[in-house]
Amino acid sequence: MNYLAKPVGMAFLTALMTLSACGGGGSSAPPPAAGGTSTTPPPTTTTPPETPTQLSSKPEVSSFLARASFGSSPQDQDQLLDTDATDWIKSEIAKSRTDYLSELKRRHENGEELENWEHTNVFWKALISSDDALRQRMVFALSQILVVSDNSINDTLTMAHYMDTLSQHAFGNYRDLLQDVTYTPAMARYLTYLRNKKGNAETGRTPDENYARELLQLFTIGLVELNMDGSPKTDSNGEAIEIFDNDDIVGLARVFTGLSLKGSGFWSADDDGHYSPLQSFSDKHSELEKSFLGTTINAGTGPDESITEALDHIFAHPNLAPFISKQLIQRFTASHPKPEYVARVATAFETGQFTAEDGSVFGSGQRGDLSATLAAILLDTSLFDEQAQSNQSGKIREPVLRFVHWAKAFNVSEIDPSNEWLLLYGSDSTKLSQQAFRSPSVFNFYRPGFIAPGTESGAAGLTAPEFQIVHEGATVGFANYMSLFIRDQSWRVDDNYNSFVPDYTDEIALADKPDELADHLNSLLLAERMSTTTRDRIISVLNEIPIREAEEDAAEDRLSRVHVAVTMAVTDPAFTIQL
Repeated sequence: MNYLAKPVGMAFLTALMTLSACGGGGSSAPPPAAGGTSTTPPPTTTTPPETPTQLSSKPEVSSFLARASFGSSPQDQDQLLDTDATDWIKSEIAKSRTDYLSELKRRHENGEELENWEHTNVFWKALISSDDALRQRMVFALSQILVVSDNSINDTLTMAHYMDTLSQHAFGNYRDLLQDVTYTPAMARYLTYLRNKKGNAETGRTPDENYARELLQLFTIGLVELNMDGSPKTDSNGEAIEIFDNDDIVGLARVFTGLSLKGSGFWSADDDGHYSPLQSFSDKHSELEKSFLGTTINAGTGPDESITEALDHIFAHPNLAPFISKQLIQRFTASHPKPEYVARVATAFETGQFTAEDGSVFGSGQRGDLSATLAAILLDTSLFDEQAQSNQSGKIREPVLRFVHWAKAFNVSEIDPSNEWLLLYGSDSTKLSQQAFRSPSVFNFYRPGFIAPGTESGAAGLTAPEFQIVHEGATVGFANYMSLFIRDQSWRVDDNYNSFVPDYTDEIALADKPDELADHLNSLLLAERMSTTTRDRIISVLNEIPIREAEEDAAEDRLSRVHVAVTMAVTDPAFTIQL
């Protein structure tokens, strides 16, 4: 039995972690007055009726922000208390977006030689401190579907341009996103269609097929036909129905020929060519007809026209809505989403619109609208209804989500990722096991259909993608990694400069009262889902750390208690499970 997956799986599979962060249903009308009738009209009230998405307690706020962003600070929880999740989403969609490229571009144009990882610093900082939290979470989610890894691209401006492309379309339309992603130098370099030339029958050269294959397999429709609830359609023999074969890939690969960096020629590039949309060159583009997925683009069609026709046809495929919707659900709210949940979200994607419980309408009404899709994911009433939850509900939180939650919870200051070795090189299992835009392959850090062997979730047939990087070794690595940051002893590039400094003022004030400190961390980090066992252990361990009498010694001891308590809280299984 997998040691880690057993306790986490138990929390995931049983009702041990009761969904205390769930809201109740809508308000009912007041009962009629007893004792006959009265001509006096009932008193009126201006208080609007509570909707299922009302955030009426701090645990509810904490759970919602864990689903919709990267966790919360005490100030975030106070601000959202007694508000509606719908209003928060509307306000987030309306916010101006964080720009990743502009600062790096300015520094580059001023003559600074940028390190290859500078985009990583910009992104870490945005995740922790930017105002557009929902957009950042969506960019992170999209980066795990439309995967580009900087392991293969040693150009930080190219990566920042790609990050901006995801951000620009995070609440837009998926069709527009596909178009612009196709023209990014980052994707073209990663999936090797940059300067991809047309075939040559005499030499035997054929167009590169990488992007054509992954565009279908990973970015749009998948391998087999799907129902709207994400389940595979089957033929008369009960077998899944494959969508495409190699002939389709050969035909589609011809579409993505003739693209190069912005410049005066196919083999040249302007100074800004590495972070500008690609340019097409007709003489390098395949003039042959391009047949795939039951359609044919006529011979002689130019590169830009071919790309538009191809993406239009792929986008129209009925698989697109359930295929993308299910993966977005997995990145936000549920590792193993229920079919009916997938169907509801896929319907919002398909119709381009979602109506919340309070009547608020999200989306333009155009198929593929991501704001409608995202609202449908986050405002599904099953997430706010304890009775609707089951032992298969919830999501395993990947390490990046947990780290940023810690940083937000303790109002980390001096946020300078460039001074933190562990944020520059933290993707292996001895550290964080994950880093945005640094996946080991185009298949991301984990596959959406992964079922963990040797675990209770696996025995139940539940998909748990995150278990591919949340395992025994990674758990030890995460604990060590977090311990360094929690104790403000992370590995700095410049040891004379303290970056990522947590504020434990509130916690130190409770250090003399271990039970109150445990309860405080339970509320701040775990949405009051800490197990009695963990709480008792924290109290027991803290009581073994004496508080000495001398003022300086006492301050040191109180801080030690806080360090231990926070470490135990963020390594508790309840911190890994998001409900």
